[in-house]
Amino acid sequence: MHRMLSTSDFGAAVGISESTVRRLADGGDLEIHRTRGGHRRIPVAEAIRYVRETGATVIRPELLGLITSGEQVSGESDAAQLFESLSSGNASQVIGVMRAMYASGNSIAQICDGPIHDAMLKIGEQWPHDKRSIFIEHRASVLCIRALCQIRVAIADPEKDAPTAIGAAPQDDPYLLPTIMASLVLHDCGYDETNLGANTPIDVLTDSVEVDRPDLVWLAITNPIRSRQQTREIDELAKIIYDYGGKFLIGGRHAKTYDSSLVQPCSTMTDLNDKARRAGREPFNDPNQLPLSG
Repeated sequence: MHRMLSTSDFGAAVGISESTVRRLADGGDLEIHRTRGGHRRIPVAEAIRYVRETGATVIRPELLGLITSGEQVSGESDAAQLFESLSSGNASQVIGVMRAMYASGNSIAQICDGPIHDAMLKIGEQWPHDKRSIFIEHRASVLCIRALCQIRVAIADPEKDAPTAIGAAPQDDPYLLPTIMASLVLHDCGYDETNLGANTPIDVLTDSVEVDRPDLVWLAITNPIRSRQQTREIDELAKIIYDYGGKFLIGGRHAKTYDSSLVQPCSTMTDLNDKARRAGREPFNDPNQLPLSG
């Protein structure tokens, strides 16, 4: 995503002339960098932002590092292509497919809930028939993370007065992908977010929340909450967030193993996206107005 395009390459990619590219750049519609010799260069991330926001038709996707439906074998869908790329460990194809999904207008939440979810579920279902499935699943998770981090570069930085968010996956919950997806969804919503990562003790998240008092806190629960001690720690965290007027959202495969009226449950990344975007307009720090997380 940090690769630079010449004005001719960018023009060829989206089917416009070099003079039009220069006009876009000079008019502030396209961010450019200048080489030492004064030549205009367009970052791939900026090119993808432009395509996404303007709906421009990509004539030569390979110049932007995109893999689109037209390049897929046997007319495979994006989801099928992503599954094949993840299963084979083809990093460049994974990145290309996911870049193309984002450039075509899909939100981060839609990509996470659709192709990523379906592909990872299909890979997981190969156990125990394929003894390599655990290795393939771990590798696929890392490749998804790499691709999402590439896409992140194309998303504008939050405004100076943007709402803040902090989140993590709890201790003994080692899954990296869910909390990274939540973090990127919130970034896509305009939040200045901090992801403390997987396997984070609740008291560490609580300390961070007490210091920074973020507008929103998330917890990605993939493993069931079975410990009474951990439940009490989450209860304490929820009370702290409620007392200063913040929002506490939980989601994940086993989110229902924690039940409190002080949290908002999120069933999908799209649900998180929608609740996060409403958070600034719709207060929900009155427990009498909150749905139960179960």
